[in-house]
Amino acid sequence: WFKDKILLVQAQANGQVLQKEELEFLADPGTAESSSNQIVVTNNAAYQANDLDAYDSDCDEINSTKIVLMANLSHYSSDNLAEINQDNKHVNELLTVELERYRNQERVLNELKHDDKVSTSYESSQEIESLKHTLSEHLKEKESLEQKITILKNDFQKEELRNIDRELALEKQ
Repeated sequence: WFKDKILLVQAQANGQVLQKEELEFLADPGTAESSSNQIVVTNNAAYQANDLDAYDSDCDEINSTKIVLMANLSHYSSDNLAEINQDNKHVNELLTVELERYRNQERVLNELKHDDKVSTSYESSQEIESLKHTLSEHLKEKESLEQKITILKNDFQKEELRNIDRELALEKQ
């Protein structure tokens, strides 16, 4: 009975259309809704009680861990603990010096990178200015050539008109 219900619920969840008898079987009017709610509430209360027990046992473990730690530390003399502390301070100082050295190296590298960008930018701007100057020279030369071509065209037209006038004068004679 229970397996059949599970299979029907899964089929319905997968989008399969159930027949009327299957839907009635799922509805199961013989089971009161309040009893299913009561089961859920009972189960929730049981789970919550288990959670609290687990939490309490964790707290007990923390306290016992603290006791063991203090017992282990009490075996060491204060001189040993001070020596360990001094060693830790020395290591921290060495690491701090090393970190500062790396930061300085990073700063220098960033400055060099910035200087390279500025240098590259300056070189690029110089090249752009040079190209602008060359372009200006070419434009001036182009204008000069256009003027010469215009003058030569005008001279050619004048010469052609003179030649035509001479031919006409020779034909009339």
